[in-house]
Amino acid sequence: MAKTSRFSAVLKAVAWIGPLAVQAVRSISKNPELLDTIKEQATWLSGLRGGTGDDQLETIQVLRDQVAYLADSADDDDEARKAKEWSQRLDRCERAAQILKAPGASKADRTALTKKVNALRSEIFSAFITEQAEDAEKGAVAERDPGA
Repeated sequence: MAKTSRFSAVLKAVAWIGPLAVQAVRSISKNPELLDTIKEQATWLSGLRGGTGDDQLETIQVLRDQVAYLADSADDDDEARKAKEWSQRLDRCERAAQILKAPGASKADRTALTKKVNALRSEIFSAFITEQAEDAEKGAVAERDPGA
């Protein structure tokens, strides 16, 4: 695959992120080995729009995998603290998603949860890209299955 078409594929896969697409391209241009990992994660997350409780729960699981990676590769106390906070926020979102799957849940509540999960998705994915780039520079990128 040509270098230009690979970057084009990544940009399409992370289009939902908007401003983070630039960060992804910069990271990949500095560390081309990140392309597959970032592309897989972005494709997986972009396919989960969060419209249903099941979509939200799947998104939360993918984000948990990314947070686990961030926690494992935290270089300092601040990164470890952020990973812990994201994990706690994901716990709250997961509990809310389980409740909102029940009949009678309001559309407003589902919409509010979707916005929270989407905001977390952007924050966590941004940190994931950054950490992958840092780890690649150190030669310590771990392969992760986005669906695990």
